[in-house]
Amino acid sequence: MIKLKFKSILMTMVASLALTTGIGAIESYNTHAGASSRTVYDLSEWQGRLTNKKAKNLSKEVPFAILRVQYGSRYSDRTFKHNKALLDKYNVPYGVYSFSRYNSSASAAREARDLYHRAPNAKFYVNDFEAASISRSRSNAATAKWVDTLRPLVGSRKILFYSYLSFMKTYASRALSKYDGYWLASYTKNEPSIAHVLWQYTDRHYSSALHKKVDASKLREQKSWFLGTVSKQVTNNNVSKGKKVGNRNGNTEIKPTAVSKKKTAKVISLAAKKASSKKIKHHKKKHVKKHHKKKHVKKVHHKKKHHKKKHHKKIHHKKKHHKKKRS
Repeated sequence: MIKLKFKSILMTMVASLALTTGIGAIESYNTHAGASSRTVYDLSEWQGRLTNKKAKNLSKEVPFAILRVQYGSRYSDRTFKHNKALLDKYNVPYGVYSFSRYNSSASAAREARDLYHRAPNAKFYVNDFEAASISRSRSNAATAKWVDTLRPLVGSRKILFYSYLSFMKTYASRALSKYDGYWLASYTKNEPSIAHVLWQYTDRHYSSALHKKVDASKLREQKSWFLGTVSKQVTNNNVSKGKKVGNRNGNTEIKPTAVSKKKTAKVISLAAKKASSKKIKHHKKKHVKKHHKKKHVKKVHHKKKHHKKKHHKKIHHKKKHHKKKRS
């Protein structure tokens, strides 16, 4: 009887110890998971402005964050500058993304440049292309132009492409290979098998640091992969033959190699001669045109027809109220 009682007391003590250490360990992991967590959040003005307390707690909850900088070129996220400053204060690394609205290769290049100039110190950059303002026939070229424009500006920092699977296959499948990685959006039970470096699996993950539900993604590469440098050489023609140098952000950039002064002078001289010969030819053409008699062409007066103007419905995008489309 005494032995049974002692055994009961001993089991109670072991159970109590297990509860104390076990729950304590789980709680510690949830609130201090910055070093080992593989879950990251992407934040925009929809999640509001961070406070000092939230930013401090966030540093213990995620390995890094991803901030929205802009919605197209014209609209800047209202919370980016404020939130970036607090993340810097509490040493939370961050990448940035641009919600793309480009409708041509030229506007894609402009959006990429604006993203860089608004966030020159980000650890990596993302083209969030999930709502088309461009035809399928031109979307791949524009999406490729986006990354080609950004590459020489950011050096060896990662450039990712974000979208859900069906949209990517329709509008950007050929351009995807130009990016360093694919951030896949798929709110499905099973993770898609297509290669990706990040999997955004939900928009309802509860963050204890922020006290709200947020978009969450799982890392499929190590934290250092996102915050480090690109392993492959930059392929942009302007810098592909350059050398690697450290920049002020601690990342590796590709910079063009120096060209000899003699070679530069020769190139300039040839260019000047070419330009001069073109001017002479152009002048002769103008001179010849002046001596041609003007032909008198009978003007045909067409009766003006009153065409009814077709009214096209304008689609108004509420910039402040955009929600990501999911597969």
